[in-house]
Order: sequence, then C-alpha cells, then structure tokens
Amino acid sequence: MSIIEPITLTVAELAARWQQSEAAILASGLPMYFYFDGLVFEFGDKWHRHHGELQEARNLEAQQARQSTVDLDIQRQNLHRRGLLKLTQWEAPLDDDALAALYAEQEHLIQDIKRLQTLLKARNEERQRFVRNGLLRAAPRTLREIAAHGHSSFPNFAFMPASTSIGADEKISAGAVVALEDGFPAKTRLSAADLVLSMHDVRGKE
Repeated sequence: MSIIEPITLTVAELAARWQQSEAAILASGLPMYFYFDGLVFEFGDKWHRHHGELQEARNLEAQQARQSTVDLDIQRQNLHRRGLLKLTQWEAPLDDDALAALYAEQEHLIQDIKRLQTLLKARNEERQRFVRNGLLRAAPRTLREIAAHGHSSFPNFAFMPASTSIGADEKISAGAVVALEDGFPAKTRLSAADLVLSMHDVRGKE
C-alpha cells in the first residue's frame, strides 16, 4: 500500500524528520510559507492597494461641494431674474454670459463627478479580484523575528510562492513582493506553528 507524500511539512514535522530543533529548521534557509485568506496586491500596484484612491476620493468630494454651490447660485440667479428673490449684499446679478458660464461649469462638474464615481466603483469591484486563499512565502525578516522571539507581528508584506508545487494559476507573478490586506480571520501574530515548508524544497535539500 503506497503512502501519498504530503505537499508540505510543518516546522515541527521537518524538525522530527531531520532530528533537529525547530530553531535549526528556521535557520536552514529553506523557503517557508504561511496561510493567508484576504486581499493580495503586487507591491507596485498603488491604485488597488489601501488608500490608493485617496486623491480621487478627495477630488470627488471637492467637485461635489462645488456642484452644490453652483447649483444654488444658478437657482438663486434664476429666481432673482423672475422677481421671486432678492439677492443678498454679497451677491451680484449675473448677465447672460456669466450665467451661461455658470451653466457650463455645472455641466462640467456633473460629467467629472460621474467619471470619478465610475472610476472609484470600478476600483472597489476590481479589488475583490485580488482575493487569495492559500500560501504565501514569508519574508526573511519575518523568519528572523520568529527565530529570535518566537513570533512576529503578522506581516503586511510577503512573497508569492515561486514553487509550482505550492501555487498554480497565480494572478501575480511568482516571487513577486505582495502587500496583504483584510486578512480573515484577523491575526496579529505569526509563529513557527503557522509556517510550513514545501516537500519539493525539502527533497531538494535532502
């Protein structure tokens, strides 16, 4: 009866296999992986990452505020022209050209607001395409902290797996630095117990 070899081993399992301490395994230089369920973005993808839309969101808020002002000005000018409203001392009656310019600005604002709203909606929808439920390679700094302190803060960055035995059909290129967001369930720490090693890498070392 054949035994199917596992794809991964935990740090403890490899320590037992090699009859070494877990500290020695952590110092072995082998790639180590941890499970992540959340959003994963390439490091250089500023647009989809957290707060990547900040400037566009601010522009939308400013345009909406300006539109409210322009709409009110047009309404008051039209009411004044019809003799239904007396303008305040801070308002001047607008001639036809000035009122036409205000209408033109209103139309520009409406179109720009629609553009920004469409852009931000598309971004929110696109972000959900970057969900990952699988393994990521821990960065060397993360492994050093675990080796030194027994744990590290849950990383904000990691690497996409380079081994085809760990991940296939990836949307992000193998080995790329990635930013992690909205992990579920939310974890604050990563320890040796959260790490696994690829049997492919173990076999290569052996």
